[in-house]
Amino acid sequence: LYGDEGYLIERAREEIVAALLPPQCRELNFNTYDAELTPPPKIINACNTLPCLAQRRIVLVKGVHRYSQSDLNAFIPYLQSPSPTTVLIFMGEGMPTGFIKEAKEGAFYLKHPSQGETAHWIRNIAQELGKEIAPDATAFLQEAVGSDLQGLRNELTKVSLYIGDKKRIEAKDVEGVVSEVRVNTIFELTKALGEQNIKRAFRVLGTIWESGEPPLKILGMISRQFRHLLMTKEILEHGGGAAEIKKQVGTSNPYYLKELSAQAKGFSQEALQKALRSLWETDLSLKRSPLPKRLILEGLVIKLCKSL
Repeated sequence: LYGDEGYLIERAREEIVAALLPPQCRELNFNTYDAELTPPPKIINACNTLPCLAQRRIVLVKGVHRYSQSDLNAFIPYLQSPSPTTVLIFMGEGMPTGFIKEAKEGAFYLKHPSQGETAHWIRNIAQELGKEIAPDATAFLQEAVGSDLQGLRNELTKVSLYIGDKKRIEAKDVEGVVSEVRVNTIFELTKALGEQNIKRAFRVLGTIWESGEPPLKILGMISRQFRHLLMTKEILEHGGGAAEIKKQVGTSNPYYLKELSAQAKGFSQEALQKALRSLWETDLSLKRSPLPKRLILEGLVIKLCKSL
């Protein structure tokens, strides 16, 4: 189970465990390991141990993306001839292609939902928490948090606690509780980038960083903004208007749509496409580079200021 959507990975893990191992058997037959702390031979040895008073045992390994290539290679002989009584679950952000091939049909990539799917997930998560959510509350939450389902669930949990026995979540409830970086902060950052004002862009990035946002989420918010700017730019250049932008971007927030149109006019399509390539390269760096995450994001700001 791998990808950038921790909520779906955890949900898949829970369903696999629930389906394959009854609660009364888990204490003796469910082992959890952290890849950073556990060498492959120890995990393979656990996999080769017979279950106790049960049909199966489950061996769960978290953070597998932290293993080196040689560590992953050590698992290949086991994957080619696994124990029939063991369910081995790997969880991680990313997996090398060769290792995925060894897992055959047992590899599942779980990513953030698309812009159009996110509202559906927000409603589902609210329902899991025993709540309904108003359409404008859904839109506000999506704009504030994005498509990170784990982040959405965290915020919906806080809102649910905030409203208590009330069954319906309204926009004012979300606005009163959600502690995300507001949309105008991202607008402020992209505006500073468009003006090539590195000092101001650093200051806004610092504000976002100090709010406690994870680096990949910060990058996700910036990427989402530039994707929306490119979509808006293309629509405007082809003679489209606010209604088409609203439909393509997937939001009805008039403030957001107005600012989006205003900013899009200040960028060329080529500059926005180049920015998206830089954002993609930064995503890889955040996941693979040993450099400090903030330094990587500051490097992105410099790169964008020079190219926009």
